[in-house]
Amino acid sequence: MRIGDVDLIPLNDGECKLSQQFYVGLDFSSHQELLADDGLVHIPIGCFAVRSGQTTVLIDAGLGDVDVGWARGGELLGALRSEGIAPEDIDIVVCSHLHVDHIGGLAVGAAPLFPNATVRYGAGDWQQFVADAPEDSRGRQIMEVLAAGDRLDPLDGDMVTIAPGLTARHTPGHTLGHYGFVVSSGESRAVILGDAVECPLQLEEPEFYVLSDVDPSLAARTRETLWRELEGTDTLMTGAHFPGLEFGRVLAGTGKRFFALAT
Repeated sequence: MRIGDVDLIPLNDGECKLSQQFYVGLDFSSHQELLADDGLVHIPIGCFAVRSGQTTVLIDAGLGDVDVGWARGGELLGALRSEGIAPEDIDIVVCSHLHVDHIGGLAVGAAPLFPNATVRYGAGDWQQFVADAPEDSRGRQIMEVLAAGDRLDPLDGDMVTIAPGLTARHTPGHTLGHYGFVVSSGESRAVILGDAVECPLQLEEPEFYVLSDVDPSLAARTRETLWRELEGTDTLMTGAHFPGLEFGRVLAGTGKRFFALAT
């Protein structure tokens, strides 16, 4: 996808298979289309490459080459190579938040997977997901590897410039340090929502949330703010777990909002 002069490339690291109970308050009897044959919700583990001028940024790093039962990753490097991007070409990795399906691909053992990259993340996530996490937490171990190599540059505040045409916006609720990302060039604009929105259906049914939301009430307020800003505009948007990593727009209906796929 081309956003003005910026290349925006969706990449899939693998797949999550989540129970219906993960979606709190959602009536699946009215949404059988969301379920696979096994009765679970299958969603991608989305990452995004942004090429702007001489800078290549990776948004989120997936789960990594592991199988944790509810998810299997490891496809990110192949997806990058298919776009002509090698691990050493990545200048910055910016993580929407510190859940392991977004940072698991940052390191293998004691070695960073992207040898030339600075890793940026929301400072508000550090206490919960690193400092207070069990010592055997995979996410904590990965972040400690990067900290030991002086690879980390935390994000604080709102509307932080990451690279030309790429800005990090604080969108808390799913986690306290969660960030979304605005890609803009000329009159074109796209928003990468991370996990601030788990699925497009939250446009039409804003009451349900997911079990991994740290603060469901704050997450709901953040979503509503996003919808008000995006509704009726030409801004494209997608989330890390949207089906097919497809982009769409927010359209207004009679008392409701809808997600319309980009064409």
